[in-house]
Amino acid sequence: MPADTSATGTSAQWQLELGDLPRNEAPTEEKPSPGETLKAWKFGKMFADTTRIEPDTLADAFQLSSTPVYKKTIAAEWLGNLGLPAQSAILQDRHQTSLTGDYIFRNPYLPYINTEEDVIFYNSRVPYSNISYYTGGGNEHAEDHLYALLSINANQRLSFGLFADYLYGRGLYHNQSSDGLSGALTANYLGERYQMAFIAGLNNFRNFENGGLQNDADLNTPQSSADNYLTRLPNSGSSFRSFYFWMNHRYSVGYEKRDSLDSEKFEFVPVMTFGYTAKFEGSRKKYLDNTMPEGFYDVYNYSHTQTSDTTSNNMFRNIFSVTMNEGFRKWAVFGLRAFAEVDVESNMMRSQVVDSIYNHDTRVLVSVGGELYKRHGIVQYGVLGEALVLGADGRFAFNVEGDFKTEIPIKNETLVIKADGYVKSTNPSYYTEHYYSNHFAWENTFSNTFSASGGGSIGIPNKYCNFEAGANWYGVRNYIYFDKSAMPAQTPDFIQVISGKLKCDLHIKFFNWENEARVQYSSNSEIMPLPLVSVYSNLYFKWKFFKKLLTFEIGVDCRYNTAYYANAYMPATGQFYLQDEVEVGNFPVMSVYINAHLKMFRAFVMIYNMSDWFMPPQYFTTPHYPLNPVIFKAGLSWNFYN
Repeated sequence: MPADTSATGTSAQWQLELGDLPRNEAPTEEKPSPGETLKAWKFGKMFADTTRIEPDTLADAFQLSSTPVYKKTIAAEWLGNLGLPAQSAILQDRHQTSLTGDYIFRNPYLPYINTEEDVIFYNSRVPYSNISYYTGGGNEHAEDHLYALLSINANQRLSFGLFADYLYGRGLYHNQSSDGLSGALTANYLGERYQMAFIAGLNNFRNFENGGLQNDADLNTPQSSADNYLTRLPNSGSSFRSFYFWMNHRYSVGYEKRDSLDSEKFEFVPVMTFGYTAKFEGSRKKYLDNTMPEGFYDVYNYSHTQTSDTTSNNMFRNIFSVTMNEGFRKWAVFGLRAFAEVDVESNMMRSQVVDSIYNHDTRVLVSVGGELYKRHGIVQYGVLGEALVLGADGRFAFNVEGDFKTEIPIKNETLVIKADGYVKSTNPSYYTEHYYSNHFAWENTFSNTFSASGGGSIGIPNKYCNFEAGANWYGVRNYIYFDKSAMPAQTPDFIQVISGKLKCDLHIKFFNWENEARVQYSSNSEIMPLPLVSVYSNLYFKWKFFKKLLTFEIGVDCRYNTAYYANAYMPATGQFYLQDEVEVGNFPVMSVYINAHLKMFRAFVMIYNMSDWFMPPQYFTTPHYPLNPVIFKAGLSWNFYN
């Protein structure tokens, strides 16, 4: 999990407090192991502010690596197989739309996409690499997931990295297979005055579209194989391809002062930092259907024999910033930042007038903003505001957001109090207003969506009982959604969602019980359906053997949410849309597992969805798309320091 501290502003902060990095570590009598000197961090997408994270080398919860859909949420609306589209069932965990909207065809693949905010940078005395492999199911229906990473330091300031993440889900149901490849090449330079970060990445995914089961009740009459169940689409498929370049340059001006520990040494103190962040991303979504079965689609705009729909989005983003850094003098108790963003966006889709011709629409978007922040000390806070001053069709948009955090010592414990909130007005996404394909076409003029949110939490981190409780309020007007006909629509109603979060992790000797519960109440469940209660619970026993070199865990975890009218899924557009015919949920997905960790090696074995053995098979999270029945899974991960 990310560390609580976030480095923002000064050169030393941006360099992750370089005193912690190998070049400045004080000599010790016992040389630290390579793993102990491994540092890891992520960059923010706008200003490349850094967040230290702990390298993922522990056995705890290693079995969760086999299901990427749940890496950022405890509940999801998911088509059930590795690599298939999904979205979180927790409103707070869903993707937040930018001021000018997003490429909506990217959203269903977000659980598998590695963005610049997901890429991890490393710094180590010696080359660091990792290879991980996860598998599950039988030979004909197996799912495979392979991850490989290499990080090398050219010197104490310059590092390079490369990773590849490949998944292949053959699927247990007919016409359900998927595959995907994401990866990136990275470079990072950490100088006193100049710093640079660079990523060149790709995210490519393909999947068949089976339209779901023809008859959900088939699950109650077991066949010889799950792929014998009849599905709705026999020969349809989707693909999403994206490549991107992201880079950040920062140059600081300031002064030098004597080192407090060594009077003969001087350290650079940055006063003002000039930054430039650029990102280019090209994305393309395709939907193909060569059979055109009757009854599934009602509309055929250009062909009754074959569908070939294509859209694309190219975005070139430029952010210029000037920062007066926090802490360069005693009186500089907070930092100030001003920034401007210039984006060039191009969208392409099939023409309605001439077959085989594609329409292109290019627009320039300009926004300005500022930020006040304090990221060090007992009390930390930040306020950011930005406004779109030049938008498409003369539209205006704005965002004001803030956060607060403080840590209060109470005897031997620490009380952590957090709060955050925002008020924003965002433009509609381009493809919610303009779209033409074989089965769907629309031209809309939507108003800006106005939304606000506020919430907070209190927590007491403790190695025996890690406790956190929080609440959040969310309100939205002019909400854009996909209605029961899978078409985009907008409601003028003001919708409110009140949610709560409770997390309690117990660790007493070898006994461990980790729990997280989310409660969500929607004032308009017909337009914004959400499960009232979602729970993830993980009960396991943990022992250490052979002078604590071997860690061994055996446990069972469970996901559960109350029944609700979850969104359905439309293959032709890849969007989740409203339905009121089928409730899903009220089924505990339980899995039993064993984890092992020996030095640089980790492994797990798991029986996934063992609830299928003793409960009626109602394991749906999206209507007509069942999860996999009970299957065996296994995985291993090996770190190398050489």
